[in-house]
Amino acid sequence: MSFKNKTVIITGGTRGIGKELCYEFAKKGCNIIFTYARSSKEAKIIEEDINKLGVSAIAKKLNLLHLENIEEFYKFLNKKNIKIDFLINNAASGVMKNSLDTTEKHWDWTMQINIKSPWVLSKKISNIMNKKGRIINITSPGSTKVMNNYFSIGVSKAALESMTRYMAFDLAPKDINVNSISASLLERDAIKHFPNQDEINNILKRPNPKQKKLIPNHIAKVAIMLCSEGGDMIVGQNILVDGGDTLLLR
Repeated sequence: MSFKNKTVIITGGTRGIGKELCYEFAKKGCNIIFTYARSSKEAKIIEEDINKLGVSAIAKKLNLLHLENIEEFYKFLNKKNIKIDFLINNAASGVMKNSLDTTEKHWDWTMQINIKSPWVLSKKISNIMNKKGRIINITSPGSTKVMNNYFSIGVSKAALESMTRYMAFDLAPKDINVNSISASLLERDAIKHFPNQDEINNILKRPNPKQKKLIPNHIAKVAIMLCSEGGDMIVGQNILVDGGDTLLLR
């Protein structure tokens, strides 16, 4: 219960990495505020499950496409006088297309959700964050490596990593650490939208040096470490979690 009486915000908390983050932080005694864009039914189930663990869980609908929704969310936290210890910008979206087929509409939509909204949300939450606060941005190796049909998302993740460094510098004097976790490709709902499924499946099946399958819990445990005392002097870093996969020349 190392995070007892602390509170974390996790965006995109109903699926994949976000869902695992919710449960892992709850097991450490942390109160959970998680956001969702669509599935209120799944959010309700997760909210009830986490409450059974003896901590508080609040599910809030948040559409990151609209900045006014972020403002409403921030006002809700202020009205409830909720102070935040950790913020994890996990929610992401995008269109699975290459640089030639991506439209300006696709580009704007992806950048709004994946980089502009995390920046705006981080700025606001930093105003109600306790000392030794932590902000973690979830990125991917697609920020530096080229993957088919990942253009706008990959560019947005590169921007998110750059934002991490700049905000880490600006928030360090307030004793708020900002870092990112780069989660390699793993099995989750989002990958079903790739048009090149055979290629994606081959990537998922190839062995990494650890000879272990990467799962969401591996990413959640790194987030726990960054939010603990052990992460106090880790500032503005991108931590790659891939079992050594990207060490190899493919």
